[in-house]
Amino acid sequence: MPDPEEPLVTRLLDSYRDDEQITLILGSGIGGTVQPRPADMVRLADQYATGRGDAGDLIRALDQARERAGERSIDIDAAYRQAFARWVSGAEFDVIAQEAVLGMYHPPDRMATSLVTHGIWQRVSRDLGESLENDEGSWRLAPGVEALGAILARAADHFGNQVITTNFDPAIEVAVRAANGRTVSVPVDRNGAFDRSAGHDGAIRVFHLHGYWRPMVDDRQTSLIHDPARFPDRRTIRRIAALIKGDTVLVLGTSDWSGTIVRALAEVARQRPVRVLWAQHSGDLVEAERRRNQLAAEGVAKAECVPGVGSEQLFTALARALHVGVGPRAESRRHRVRHALWEREFVSQPGNVPPETIPRLLAQLERRFGWDFRAVDGTPDLVFWPLRLRAKASVIHMAQALAAGALTARGARLVVSLDDFGIHEPAPMRAAFEADLVRWIRHTGPGATPEFVSLSEFIEEQRLTPSPEQLLRPTDPWAVARDFYGEHNPSLYSVLVAIKALPNVSLDELAENSTTIVQALLRKNANRLITPMTRWSFLHHLLLTHASPAVITLCGRDEALFWEQWREVYGFGLSALYNPYIRSLSNSSGMMRWSSLRDLRTNLADLYGLPGWDQEHSYIPWLFHNAVLLPVYLTHGAAPVVEDVTLDSWAAFLAATEAGLPALDVLADYATDLYLGELPPAAAPTQG
Repeated sequence: MPDPEEPLVTRLLDSYRDDEQITLILGSGIGGTVQPRPADMVRLADQYATGRGDAGDLIRALDQARERAGERSIDIDAAYRQAFARWVSGAEFDVIAQEAVLGMYHPPDRMATSLVTHGIWQRVSRDLGESLENDEGSWRLAPGVEALGAILARAADHFGNQVITTNFDPAIEVAVRAANGRTVSVPVDRNGAFDRSAGHDGAIRVFHLHGYWRPMVDDRQTSLIHDPARFPDRRTIRRIAALIKGDTVLVLGTSDWSGTIVRALAEVARQRPVRVLWAQHSGDLVEAERRRNQLAAEGVAKAECVPGVGSEQLFTALARALHVGVGPRAESRRHRVRHALWEREFVSQPGNVPPETIPRLLAQLERRFGWDFRAVDGTPDLVFWPLRLRAKASVIHMAQALAAGALTARGARLVVSLDDFGIHEPAPMRAAFEADLVRWIRHTGPGATPEFVSLSEFIEEQRLTPSPEQLLRPTDPWAVARDFYGEHNPSLYSVLVAIKALPNVSLDELAENSTTIVQALLRKNANRLITPMTRWSFLHHLLLTHASPAVITLCGRDEALFWEQWREVYGFGLSALYNPYIRSLSNSSGMMRWSSLRDLRTNLADLYGLPGWDQEHSYIPWLFHNAVLLPVYLTHGAAPVVEDVTLDSWAAFLAATEAGLPALDVLADYATDLYLGELPPAAAPTQG
């Protein structure tokens, strides 16, 4: 029995070979389960209502709307829109649609994207939307949509350089661009009007009949998405019909619930002959016959309705018939790739010397040790290391100091900014804290002279003696607050995540982390809110004499959001070096500090008895990589040995533990000697 797609492919090929123009009218059904459907909108709207904090009024209103609408998701969706308009605003359902679209976006590292500063249920701006759309490799697309993108990129003129869709997501645009084509999104308003100047030669215009998921011109708080239940008037139908220019029209993936498409096709048929191929996903023959009779009754004489058609099979078969290759999409923003060979034979390998230049050393830290280096144009020569002053420095500080020392050994200037706000008599604490940092820095950067700056003293100086330089850059905390909290206006959640007061979780994870979030809100001090104002004020002071491409920030991986917000507020970024994070632990955790070899041995023995102790980002592999392999590599020193086994790689360490050798004790010995100061400073590292 032939596939139902075969006759459609044959008819489309006939039109293609006869140089007839083909118009595509596509709905959400082309995306399978990937693209937003009415059921997704309903589910997200329920989540929104649950967290609104209005004593349950919106929840009850939605329950009432659901009861009146019946069982069909599309009817419930329409009823929900009306409830939102009454109880929230006419435009608030846009954020539901936007969250549904963001469900298609799956970057390998959310912290490396512009989405990292976006709050939950916060409207997506034009700039943010454009940034995400340009990250083509991170969008989850159905295979049929990818095949469609390849077809349009190769044969746009045969489709009139356009597509008409009832979808509001960017899937078609992403698919075309991923296939090296060009597109422009053209939202159609409620009256069928659109920006006729949108687009340029060769670009495929994607007309979105129900609006588009993000603003196209500015961030005005106007409604973006139309209610599909709204039945358009005659003038609107004529405008939509004017978009249907093909001799053959393929309708796919839409139920045309409001009848807009059928009425527009009828308008076209009154003016000229047109052949309609209506591909129906359902295999219901009765429904197919009903649709064909409906089109005939409306004056569309040449109409076929083919049931049981899958968009994936149809566009894949059409691409094959047109000899259009559908290749894999390019990878998204870069993420770390493990190098197994380097991890097997590593620091003791002859000639394995750290590079002599800063950029090459940063690359090696990323590739060999899993540090994350985010570069901007230019070579950084000033390391800005902001820290919260603590009673005792942690092993995380030690790992960062080892990297900082290696950078100073290659000519970088190191400025350590100590956040000492809210600490009573910080001077004695500073002395011990700075002494530990200097010792670790000089282990990999002999003779280094880091510059330590007290943030509280710097801010007080700015208050007492305002500088004319503040006109160039906001070195006053209140000026920074105006830029950040006022003009930039981030979501409150993203601010609290950036200052590490709350965990950075997705919408779906919020309920699972509700207890953690509530406890954090009750436990964390409000003085964290001044962190952006003070740290950024001092950074502006540094940038008065240093160009931003020359500055690299040194910090933890969980501070990426903090620096992404800096980039969004001030319009330019800094290079950044993030040390690998440790799962479930932070700078405040007790295991990050120990006072004796016995303490660390006890911690390691306890962890060794837990499942997953050897997994990446767990404490033991992190400690071995950053407190043993990293200093050995940076100083070109000797790796520790356990019973004639050289622990020069993680593979060697695992093999030693599996053989019953006391590798954990050797790890504790080496890490403690370095952490507590028993290892002497190394000689200047050999350059290579």
